[in-house]
Amino acid sequence: MSLQILLVDDEPAIKIGFRQLTDWSKTPYTLCGTAGNGKEALAYLEKNPVDIIITDLKMSVMDGIGLIHALKQNNSEIPIIVLSNYSDFELVREALTAGAADYILKANISADSLIAHLDKVAGNLLNRQKDRAAALLQKQQLEEQNTQILMNDIRNFFLDETITTEELLKETSDLAFFSVPCIVLTLFFHEDMKREKLKRVAPNIQTLLAETLALAASPVSIMMHHNELAFFLPYSDTLKYNISSKTQVLNRQIATYFGVLPILCYSAPAAGAAECRNAYFSCINARRITFYEKNRSIIFTKDIRFVFEISAEEIQETMNSVLNFVQTGSRENLFGYVRNLLAEWSALPLEPFHLCMNCVHIFEGVALSGKSGKLHAQIHDYQKKISQSTSLAELKVTLCDALLLLLESNENNYENYKKEIQVVMRYVNVHYKEHITLDQIAEEANLNKSYLCRLFKKEYGDSVFNYLNMIRMEKAAELLRSNPGLYVQEAAAEVGITEPFYFTRRFKEYFGISPREYILRVSDNDHSPEA
Repeated sequence: MSLQILLVDDEPAIKIGFRQLTDWSKTPYTLCGTAGNGKEALAYLEKNPVDIIITDLKMSVMDGIGLIHALKQNNSEIPIIVLSNYSDFELVREALTAGAADYILKANISADSLIAHLDKVAGNLLNRQKDRAAALLQKQQLEEQNTQILMNDIRNFFLDETITTEELLKETSDLAFFSVPCIVLTLFFHEDMKREKLKRVAPNIQTLLAETLALAASPVSIMMHHNELAFFLPYSDTLKYNISSKTQVLNRQIATYFGVLPILCYSAPAAGAAECRNAYFSCINARRITFYEKNRSIIFTKDIRFVFEISAEEIQETMNSVLNFVQTGSRENLFGYVRNLLAEWSALPLEPFHLCMNCVHIFEGVALSGKSGKLHAQIHDYQKKISQSTSLAELKVTLCDALLLLLESNENNYENYKKEIQVVMRYVNVHYKEHITLDQIAEEANLNKSYLCRLFKKEYGDSVFNYLNMIRMEKAAELLRSNPGLYVQEAAAEVGITEPFYFTRRFKEYFGISPREYILRVSDNDHSPEA
């Protein structure tokens, strides 16, 4: 690129001589213009770019010294070479003091000497430009680094509820981010979305969002997770009337341009750091409605109101009902009950995590109420699958499969006994936590007490109450194995025995060791090299 040279001199012969001094087209310089004095030079500079100025010192109207002072007052960094005669020594010194870069004696001017002076000044100019570019780049990098640190601090604030606004202020003095009310809008992509891809397309999505929603300025965005972007949109009347209608358009455009349809969720306006964080959490919570409505891709947080708790009494009642269906082998009734239960809870709607955990608790309770020791690994797998269900349909299938496992296992336990004995066994397995009398058992089996006792011992090989004790001890052992920190009195209460000392005696009679010794032995086996 050619450097532009402005010649300032009031002698026409000098101007002509300069133009003819060399073939400028063969040099890295262009004599772009001339001026008769400093005032004309300043006027030229207002309209034209100039890289180097060559000026005479003695001129009317405004001389070279005046031009140098005027340029410096305007903070101009254009390098200046002054022309002088032998007698102008004092003026040259004044010019150099004022800021001139170099001087040339008119008597010694030649093509080579002129180009040499220009090369010297141009080299300094180039170095200065490189230094300035390097400083600008360093400044930009520092600003980007500071911005990234700020965004990370804000991201951590949003993701960690334990960080207070005061703690955020200690990390950063720049909270202009929260100075105006904003709407939080999140885009949640499929788990398979690669972080690198989302990071690459995020600026394009940001531009698309600003254009579609007619935002006055580009919104702030933060990548919360590898597949989630959060945008903070300054609230305005335009946005208020646009957002509900334009989000459908926005999502279709994102799907068209980037090949993926995200779940878009947006909040009501929020002001300040704490409110914005709450608005972000409301987006995360509302997004869980897709557990029930798999194809829903646009969500307004105010439209979603989850129920977060089902009473312990209702859970226990549900567990007892499911257990009864499992113990009696009522498959159709069991699956119908489960479908109706899930439909009832989804209609609330119950928050999906709590729904899954309630189902886990019910399944665990039913499993612990049966002889399921040999199914420990399968039960553990089903517990995990139920808790990690991603949709109501998936939960329904998984829970029914899990309960079918228990039902079939229970059927295999009873199939070798007479129908009357099966009724007794199922009744004991359902009600072992309660105070059971022989009268209740006989009434359930529709048999005389004496006949029931003789028949049960003949078929099973032991008394009804020894069978009840066996069920209680097996259940207690399962509880102690799965909950090593459980107190003995708690285990006793869980299997229907209110007296801990009586429970300990019966446990030792059955297993040959006390409950405490049993816990220690189980713990040792779990930590042994072969375990």
